[in-house]
Amino acid sequence: MSVDMFAKRSQMTPLSQGVRAYVAPIDRSSGTFVAFDPAAQGQFDLNSSPPPPFIDLGWVQNFTRKSTTKYEGLRNGPHATVSTQYRSQPEALVEFDCESWGKIQMALAGGTQEMNVLATLRTSVPQGSGGAAIAASYALDGSSDYSIVLDPDRMSNFAIGDLVACDFDYTGSTGYIGSGAPAAYLATALDPATHKDYTRRVTFNVSRIESIAGNQLGLAQRLIASAQSGMGVQKVVAFVDREGGSFFQEWSALFVIPSQTGGRICIYYPRLQACQSTSEDRRDWAAPVFNTMLHASLRALPTTDANDGETVLCYRSYFPSEYAAAY
Repeated sequence: MSVDMFAKRSQMTPLSQGVRAYVAPIDRSSGTFVAFDPAAQGQFDLNSSPPPPFIDLGWVQNFTRKSTTKYEGLRNGPHATVSTQYRSQPEALVEFDCESWGKIQMALAGGTQEMNVLATLRTSVPQGSGGAAIAASYALDGSSDYSIVLDPDRMSNFAIGDLVACDFDYTGSTGYIGSGAPAAYLATALDPATHKDYTRRVTFNVSRIESIAGNQLGLAQRLIASAQSGMGVQKVVAFVDREGGSFFQEWSALFVIPSQTGGRICIYYPRLQACQSTSEDRRDWAAPVFNTMLHASLRALPTTDANDGETVLCYRSYFPSEYAAAY
């Protein structure tokens, strides 16, 4: 092997120090999603915003994936010799641990509704997912992804550092609930008179207040459904999930394994649903300190590739470094 070819092959080993995770919401009513296109988006800068509508979940640990698709053989002849093969019951599983806790991280690890605990009235009767909430303030024209404009009289309800949920009042609808990403599913309508805040109890349209200027709340992270005029805004004090329930979280997911030699591996799942209830893993640091990590276990659901009509669970793309050999 020539020295030049040896140098090229030395760039083909994708040495890496971690896996970066991104997710994107799916329109559950229609089943549509925004695909990750490796040709147009594969080399995006991991230190800046990912291609929309993907959301950065940070680095994850213990990333593993397993195909449980069955490979069957068609046999014929006097000796039942395998003459051809085919695949049946296509299935793939993904597992990883989130070091950081947040709304979406908890939803992936919990699998069912991820609820926002709204700040409550002092007279509220205690409830497991939060009691009667302080009344919402309503966004005005001029609100956007990173800014919520409110009536000046309502500004005293919020402070820098507050988490807020921003979504429309619940009006008695059924089906998928929540702006930006389906956050819950109601088969039977709730009473809108007593559940006016329900959409904001489950919505993923949340962020933290970074600044306050005049009658505008400046936000630290983008609201995934933006802030629209008429949306209610309420303070969130915590996130809570519940063991049980009938709702399944479903997201598109992209996992990027960057190589220190310059290339990268991108693993894209168009549809992932949680297939395990809430669990955590413990990682010991220097005693007695330890980290409690969220453990996510997800099952891939099939989609169809528009280029040839094939059924697909996952796409794996490899981007060689600039000087690597092709094979």
